[in-house]
Amino acid sequence: MSQSPTNISIFVKAGKDGKSLGACPQSQRVLMLAELKFAAKVLPQFKTIPVNVSRSPEAFRRLGLRLRVPALYLGLGEDPVDVADDIVSLLESRFPGGILQQNEEDPEAELVTRDFFSRFCFYVRDVSKDASHLESELRRIDCYLKNTSNNVFLCGPAPSFLDCEVLPKLHQVRVAAAGIKGYEIPANLTGLWRYLHAAYSEPAFVHTCPSDAEI
Repeated sequence: MSQSPTNISIFVKAGKDGKSLGACPQSQRVLMLAELKFAAKVLPQFKTIPVNVSRSPEAFRRLGLRLRVPALYLGLGEDPVDVADDIVSLLESRFPGGILQQNEEDPEAELVTRDFFSRFCFYVRDVSKDASHLESELRRIDCYLKNTSNNVFLCGPAPSFLDCEVLPKLHQVRVAAAGIKGYEIPANLTGLWRYLHAAYSEPAFVHTCPSDAEI
């Protein structure tokens, strides 16, 4: 490792109590990536700081951060970053490894996972009258996963950058669609359920996952 920052901080959305992890897929995406890199010993220990953006902590304000999470601060002399895509790129450029690399990902995996979360948002906000569009997108993912049966995750045997983005959203779909709309992901989507169960057995996902009540 070329650098060993001593003050890496990741600011994420806080839960209702101001201390636990809040329901923010992008916050979990960044935290999951950081956990994978830490477990692989390519990223030093970091601090996770839950932030209520309406009452942001002094450390957050002192860095001049706007009221947006997730945000990353690598330490003295570094500029904080508060755009999720930029955080992911920065973590990979400074601390490469610990995760399937971008060029190993299957373009089809990105294609089939592109629209399911927007369909979910339309459904829970009553833009869509029923779950048919959401379920169609979930079936696309399920079909892809069934056709790549040797993969535990979307692109191979271990989590990739794409999994860090997709799994937090997919988990929120499972929890919120059931809690708000009474919609359950069909049991016959066995590829999708296998994928979710792989996430629930992955420490980096479990440690960064908000509670169902927060979602």
